Amino acid sequence: MKRRRAKGNFYKLLFFLLLFLNVLVGVYVVLKYPRFFHVFERKMESFFESPQLPIGNYLQGIDVSEYQGVVNWNVVFKKQNSDSISFVFLRATAGKNHRDRFFTSNYREVKKTAIPMGAYHYYRPNESSKEQAEFYIKNVKLSSGDFPPILDIEKTSDVQSVEKLKKGIKNWLSIIEGHYGVKPILYTYSHFYKSYLKDDFSDYPLWIANYNTVKNPLPSSNWQFWQYSEEGSVNGIKGPVDLNVFRVGDRRLESFLLK
Repeated sequence: MKRRRAKGNFYKLLFFLLLFLNVLVGVYVVLKYPRFFHVFERKMESFFESPQLPIGNYLQGIDVSEYQGVVNWNVVFKKQNSDSISFVFLRATAGKNHRDRFFTSNYREVKKTAIPMGAYHYYRPNESSKEQAEFYIKNVKLSSGDFPPILDIEKTSDVQSVEKLKKGIKNWLSIIEGHYGVKPILYTYSHFYKSYLKDDFSDYPLWIANYNTVKNPLPSSNWQFWQYSEEGSVNGIKGPVDLNVFRVGDRRLESFLLK
């Protein structure tokens, strides 16, 4: 009996030891590679929620990139869509050397309409902020009626601390503001903003991603744009489309546009 009891105690001890090690590994992964946790969080949000227009005084818009393929803008801006689409955001560049394959054609087609357009840069946190800013400037020639430049930041870095990452983001924003003469718009998702950016970037216009069914995507902040779904459907665009709203308040949509 003693031998059996000792053997049972050994297996219990082994079980709790393995459980403890699994918890430690989980904590390490979240702290060391938080970007994986954030991506998972975003996917879970979109998995459980279907596109539903938030309730409030909003103007609707969409954003697209090369992932949507060739967009038939003539169909997009037909009567059934154009009444509800008040603005469009286009991905222009990513990192220090990637130009969105369809940015030129998308920009040209949207500019044929009276609908305001914005060009955003996808920030790669492991690459030089200066080179990324210079690449955006090289490829994006904004004009009257466009939104200010937009920075899309979603991930932490594998090669530098959060503080150095924030320094790089500030450098990108500073270079861009110096070139275009206007403060850029900052895009990120709500959890990332609260975790890393809120104390240092509160003076930038905010475009917040939050796919939960909530009344406010980022309480206690003065956000202007809300990406509330990545599963929208728009005539003229194949596959899912990101859906956004502009919060009508003290500032009109036109007040953001370049003169």
